[in-house]
Amino acid sequence: MHTRSAALIAFCDAETGAYRSRRIARHLSKCETCRDQLRRIESEKDELSSAGARAPAIGGPQGLAGVLSAIAAWQDGQSCAAASELKSRLQWQIETYFGSPAVRVVERPGIRAEELLGRTSEILDVFLGPNAAEAVRDDVLSGLAFAGPAGETC
Repeated sequence: MHTRSAALIAFCDAETGAYRSRRIARHLSKCETCRDQLRRIESEKDELSSAGARAPAIGGPQGLAGVLSAIAAWQDGQSCAAASELKSRLQWQIETYFGSPAVRVVERPGIRAEELLGRTSEILDVFLGPNAAEAVRDDVLSGLAFAGPAGETC
């Protein structure tokens, strides 16, 4: 039986106890599938860390202005493609951290992208902590082109 993703993430973050760490390490020594999954987890953590260093913080002036501008654009119905991309990215993050069933719980038919962002942010804050949650949000929002109400791109 393979080690669950949550256990591998905890192992990667040194958040498992000594006994469980030894069990997981023993399993990893025998299981190529779980070693590959652990490498993917480590790679994603590295990407998130570097994305957090590159991307402007949401709490910064441009980050907040970008989010506010994007929300205004969504409300005006001007950013269907960007909203669709954002929803897709948020669904992927929810599935990555919490599994497919969590996507069905958080997302409902007709949910607007900004509402999904808010719901996802709350979950990430609780389960990952504020710093990691901010890095995930920055990663999700990075590179999305939003046309704000005055035609400015965020």
